[in-house]
Amino acid sequence: MRSGTSFFNAALFRKTFLRFWPIWALYTAGWTLVLPLRLWADAMRRSDWAAPALAEYLQNAANGVPGLLEAGVPLAAGAGLVCAMAVFSYLYSSRSACMMHALPLRREALFLTQYLAGLSFLLLPQLAIFILTAATEAALGCLALWPLTQWLLVQSGLCLFFYSFAVFCAMFTGHLAALPVFYGVLNILAFVMTSLTEAECSLFLYGFQSFPSPVWEFADYLSPPIALSRAVSLTYQNEIPSLYQPGLVAVYAAVGAALAIAALLLYRSRHIESAGDVVAVKLVRPLFKYGVALCAGLSGGMFSYQLLSGLSSLTLMGWILFWELVGYFAAEMLLRKSFRVLPAWKGAVPLAAAIVFLSLSVHYDWYGFESRVPDPSQVTRVTVDSLQSAPYDDGRGGLSLEDPEQISLAIQLHRAAIQLKGESAGEEDWTVSSDQETMTFLYLHLYYELADGTVLERNYPALPIVESDRDVEGSLTWAAEQLLSDRENVEQMYNFQHIESDYRLMSAYLVDVWNTQTRQYETVYLDGSTEKLWQAMRQDFAEGTIGVRYLFDNSVERMENTCATDLYFDYEVPPDPEGREPEYSSSFSITLTPQASHTLALLHELKVLDETHLALTNREAEELEREARGAEHSSDASTQTEAGIESHDS
Repeated sequence: MRSGTSFFNAALFRKTFLRFWPIWALYTAGWTLVLPLRLWADAMRRSDWAAPALAEYLQNAANGVPGLLEAGVPLAAGAGLVCAMAVFSYLYSSRSACMMHALPLRREALFLTQYLAGLSFLLLPQLAIFILTAATEAALGCLALWPLTQWLLVQSGLCLFFYSFAVFCAMFTGHLAALPVFYGVLNILAFVMTSLTEAECSLFLYGFQSFPSPVWEFADYLSPPIALSRAVSLTYQNEIPSLYQPGLVAVYAAVGAALAIAALLLYRSRHIESAGDVVAVKLVRPLFKYGVALCAGLSGGMFSYQLLSGLSSLTLMGWILFWELVGYFAAEMLLRKSFRVLPAWKGAVPLAAAIVFLSLSVHYDWYGFESRVPDPSQVTRVTVDSLQSAPYDDGRGGLSLEDPEQISLAIQLHRAAIQLKGESAGEEDWTVSSDQETMTFLYLHLYYELADGTVLERNYPALPIVESDRDVEGSLTWAAEQLLSDRENVEQMYNFQHIESDYRLMSAYLVDVWNTQTRQYETVYLDGSTEKLWQAMRQDFAEGTIGVRYLFDNSVERMENTCATDLYFDYEVPPDPEGREPEYSSSFSITLTPQASHTLALLHELKVLDETHLALTNREAEELEREARGAEHSSDASTQTEAGIESHDS
């Protein structure tokens, strides 16, 4: 007998809606607490405030309702899954599936009725909360319809997408416990797999930093919780909050509608006897099997490699291969509902061969990634970050180079780093000294912007350099020192112009001033003259007597020509013409040197430095520490001797 309703059955809808009332009741209660009740409670708690202050507070709270959408994303994701599991739970039991499909309803009517019933668990409570919150705001005199409407539309779009996605996943499985697993994994699969692949590429490929931004953007869009959390975050323009990407929520809502249609098409051809199967669609079973194997290989391989402190990249390949086989046979067990899966070993051979081929090709760089160096004529700009050098003040910023000669030096750094492959692994100490020479480690990050609009990025941690190579043209030490000896480059690393153009100097002080009376280091604050001291420091910098960079921390030059004392300047963003408070403040530091005549003269003139308060060189500070250790050792030896004599006498 044909159904009287072609695509919807009201009786079944009411039965489903009432049967699962705890779901929508809890969802309603949660939003009631978060929106109207919280607003009313805030008003009651502040009832003793002055009327203007209370009105302003409540109005700000009403305008800030869209800020709750950041919490609405995980709430929609979880509630959407629960609703889908509830209304389509009959698919996972043979008895329930046969009973429901025996009803005089077309499959389209059965699907749409259940789908709309589950969606109503989410949308109807939100509409009720909208009306209740609007009434509460009106009663309190802070009605803000547009922010509240934004919340309703965006939260409804979030629920539409996540619920439809959960229903779509529900069509692929015949096991209730498998649905939340499929749903959760598919929601973050792209992000996790991209992260794992990037981490493993960094182990296989020398100089690899990260995937380019388009790859990560694509991975984020395929990871709905991540993309939607960013889309509903608040931005502020003239202190007015607004959503970052409300249009993206509309796109995902449209995708949700498309997923619902796809789920309907799958439901029409779904076999009732698939109830109880982990994967209900036969065409998807190979994808499930190899997908589980690949995910298990990448995640298990990285975990095992890190757990055992990583012996080599080829060891990582072995672990990936091992866990890929474990994942393959585990998936086969789930599909067959049996532990007798060894006869299926032939299906694992192609995947294992692909894993070995890819691992070896990356390890031995068959694609020329590691050896690629851009042609200088094709580079429009190169940014050099992490070019570590002493002293350890704020002069360790990045370099943005556009001059052809400077670009050539950066490319020489790059070529020298490639030649050092294999010599930097496992180095953790910054400086190693011997009687013959000093060796240290250079951290290098290069970001090329090429003429064709593409970019090339490389990262080389802990490159060993030796002081004897300072005069060897083309060596890593020589090229790095050429960049650090250019005063324009050093000025860029200290970023003076940014401070002078955008900020306001507030105060200055010295850290680690040696007090000859207390025999301790002190922090000494200046009383005024901050701007004058800044100008004196800038004059010394222009003359090249302060802000000199050294590659080797323990070199004689560095120890004798820099002080243990740092000069600090506090600065802040000045208030705007409307009189608002500064947004933030920070500090800038530069290490004093014995040659900084203008700065030192002013500090002595201001009585900050005198015969009692000294800015010791690092060599003098080292000698003082050595003397202190010697005196302490002598005292300990004397104490032990006296104790021995007393013991002997007794």
